[in-house]
Amino acid sequence: MTFPELLQLLSADTGLDLNEAVNSGGCTLCFDKKIEITLEHHDKHVYFFAPVMQIRARLNDDFFASLLQIQLFGVATNRCWFGYDAGGQRIMLFSELDLDRTAPDHAIERIEALVDQVQYWQENLPTIAQPFTSTTNTSLATENFQRRRIT
Repeated sequence: MTFPELLQLLSADTGLDLNEAVNSGGCTLCFDKKIEITLEHHDKHVYFFAPVMQIRARLNDDFFASLLQIQLFGVATNRCWFGYDAGGQRIMLFSELDLDRTAPDHAIERIEALVDQVQYWQENLPTIAQPFTSTTNTSLATENFQRRRIT
């Protein structure tokens, strides 16, 4: 499967400008009128990601440890993984496709799985985070996750 073929599959009801998406290497699509999934094409892979929680309060380190445990081997997240967007102070959910090894029906299944997981975690992750927003031993994620310059 190729990136343009994948976009063609997804463009039926989206009004997506295929040429622009192919030329730019990615696009953002809205599913169920509320879930925005961004696709980025790199080499022979497509990476999908979407925000699942805005960080609005200080969280202690145990919250981030919990995210790692939840996503262990991708079992509880249907082969999706959490990430952290330091600039936007958001928890993201990611998935990827190897275009050389993916049939069109499998690609649609993976995207549907990600949409389902995004919906689930958008609803449940804030509740999971509540016990970790106490005033003791808390920090903003950006205080712990700083970009380091490699020289």
